[in-house]
Amino acid sequence: MVELLDCTLRDGGYYTNWDFDPLLIRTYLHSMSRLPITHVELGYVNDPAKGYSGEFFFLSPERIAEARGILREDQKLAVMIDGKGYTPDRMGPLFGHLAPLVDMVRITVAPNALAHGISLARALKEAGLNVGFNVMYLSTFQDDISRIAAAFDAADSFDSIALVDSYGGCMPASLSKLFAELRKALPSKTLGFHGHDNMCLAFANSLAALDAGVDVIDGTLVGMGRGAGNLRIETMLVHLDSIGNSRSLDYQALSAVIESFEELRQIYGWGTNLPYMISGANNLPQRDVMSWISKNRYSVLSIIQALQRQSSSEVDREAYPALAPMADPARPVLVLGGGGSVRRHVDAIRRYIAKTGALVLFSSTRHLDLARSLGGEQLLCLPGHAAMRVDAADNLTGLSGYVVPTPPRVTGCVPRGLDAPVWQAAPIAAGAEESIGPVSDTSPLDLALGAVAALGTKDCLMAGFDGYEMASSAEQELSREVQSMIDLFCARSTHSRLRSLTPTLYRLDSVSVYALNAAVD
Repeated sequence: MVELLDCTLRDGGYYTNWDFDPLLIRTYLHSMSRLPITHVELGYVNDPAKGYSGEFFFLSPERIAEARGILREDQKLAVMIDGKGYTPDRMGPLFGHLAPLVDMVRITVAPNALAHGISLARALKEAGLNVGFNVMYLSTFQDDISRIAAAFDAADSFDSIALVDSYGGCMPASLSKLFAELRKALPSKTLGFHGHDNMCLAFANSLAALDAGVDVIDGTLVGMGRGAGNLRIETMLVHLDSIGNSRSLDYQALSAVIESFEELRQIYGWGTNLPYMISGANNLPQRDVMSWISKNRYSVLSIIQALQRQSSSEVDREAYPALAPMADPARPVLVLGGGGSVRRHVDAIRRYIAKTGALVLFSSTRHLDLARSLGGEQLLCLPGHAAMRVDAADNLTGLSGYVVPTPPRVTGCVPRGLDAPVWQAAPIAAGAEESIGPVSDTSPLDLALGAVAALGTKDCLMAGFDGYEMASSAEQELSREVQSMIDLFCARSTHSRLRSLTPTLYRLDSVSVYALNAAVD
């Protein structure tokens, strides 16, 4: 009989910060108790740490006991620890009191850190616990099982070993050969496979692993997991039910819990795409892909080039004229962001531009279609590949000019055939940004405020920087980025006043566009 391990709450926590609605948890546990799931991995057990993570990152004995009381008696309950963050002396204090509650502690470990993982496993065994390894980065050693030979020589230290296709780049034929060899090397151990779906092969790879003698297949509901996600465990459940290789499948319970996690997928958007496929095929980290995609300022092309670590000779190093100070430093500069307040107050913004002669600086292409109606002198910031978007390309005419970061830049940052001058400006956080491949990861506001500093205005107004009332994790990251740029500008540009014309949730001085219009009237 095939054994299935569901790790939805543990792996899915990368999207929710290990916070889940209590009603969803109840639905999940009661559904698990009615499904032919052999193992339920509830989450992580950890020492206190900085920053916020939810209940399923810091599992308590009470939460574990509650889950244990809902699951069937024949279902095994597992928890996980990231091996690189701990020493053997912490295993007893951290897990010893959980021995009556959990059936297994799984340790995540890289192949080159197996010796350390074995020392942790021995300490856990001494505390009376069953131990499993989740050995990561399988696609980097799928043709060379000797990379994990340390486990063969220390088989007494663990009970099971699962190989994790961290990059989603494994092929079924390679897995069949590898797991057949692993079964010969560890004939008495429970073998597992944890597949990621970058190349849409998690299901096929899981079947190949089963055919080669694997005992336990990991999966998550709706594939919820970091980056491209995991094997959709419902796919395996339906498959096994269709061939009569499992206890009868309760489709009502499955449907109820799937519906709940489909709602989360609509919010967080996990699943594969072209960049994830490229990262899987080339054994490249998904964390970078997740970060770049969530920022929504790079084309697929630039992400792929970064993933492939394009050489510095392939970046855009062309020098453009530097953006120079305006002749009149009292002339206001109006920076337009992507928030909905721009459209809600567009008439008032148009009047303000007409009355003051403000120079308009589009920090992104979000409201570029309003350019013709706003009037005045307008510049567009091009920090990444925003101009490649179809809706933006249709409006790249009639502007007074374009502003790009100082080199090096991502290739294609400056589109061909622009009908106005291109200037360059140093981003406000120049030198402090993260990188995307060989170039700095310049945010739209980073470049826009750098341009404001170069223009030398004494009065910078902002509109469309609304903030997020109910922010997803990606929006929270963007919000922190925007606030950091605002704070940095205010700290450095003491000669320039920075205010918001429209409602904002950011820590930023505000003045109503309507009040300013009344004043100039």
